[in-house]
Amino acid sequence: MEGVIEPGEFVKVLFVDGKSSVQRVRKDGIETHDGGVKLSETEKMRFGTVVETNIGRKLTLVKPTLSDLVSRIARRTQVLYPKEVGYLLLSLDIAPGSLVFEAGTGSGVSTAYIANIVRPSGKVVSMDVNEESVEIARKNLSLLGLSDYVELRLGDVVGGVPERNLFDAAVMDLPSPWEASRAFWNLLKPSSRVAVVIPTYNQLEKTATSLEEAGFSVLDCVDISVQGIRVKKGAVRPLPFSRTHNAFLMFAAKVLTRDQWSKS
Repeated sequence: MEGVIEPGEFVKVLFVDGKSSVQRVRKDGIETHDGGVKLSETEKMRFGTVVETNIGRKLTLVKPTLSDLVSRIARRTQVLYPKEVGYLLLSLDIAPGSLVFEAGTGSGVSTAYIANIVRPSGKVVSMDVNEESVEIARKNLSLLGLSDYVELRLGDVVGGVPERNLFDAAVMDLPSPWEASRAFWNLLKPSSRVAVVIPTYNQLEKTATSLEEAGFSVLDCVDISVQGIRVKKGAVRPLPFSRTHNAFLMFAAKVLTRDQWSKS
């Protein structure tokens, strides 16, 4: 039945104090610090409803977004926040059906966001040199229900990949991205874009130079910050924390010279 919350599903619980948590529903219901709600055959819980716990507290139950679910998965490495991922997806023009290459799978967080956009007919090919990372990503993608749209590979993209002029977009999240610029130029279609994740200032110039030498045109480089706002009657104000620097995003497009175009 549409909207009914079943055991094993994830639900986002909103508390009256403005806090929230994402929980997996157990066979008998959910338990929170504000009490529990039992599942029964006669009174099903539904997404988008307010329920009362056994101690009389109100809980609002909503369907979690992919971003909510990602907050629960295992992480081995630093990941991008939604503020970076959203900008990345739009800047790379990723859409359903896109074929995307990613180097630096990590925990599979960015992989999951991209897979969620390219499905059902697209695919993400994600490569990492660390076997543990690949296995963690495999488990996380399975938990999120996105495994069918991802091909995980163990290997080093610097050594090259067999595909040529095939991918619609690419993401490079590597310790030394300047070493992989040529490999990425080879695998992308002409005019397709790569996003490079760069944590520090001193890597920016070196990365941009390597991209240009490989045949890319550097388009953009950004550092995204987000300030949360507390909205309460008579007391609207910025929250005492903000999401500031996490990583720079550099974007570049593959371009061909006239001679290269005639040979392609």
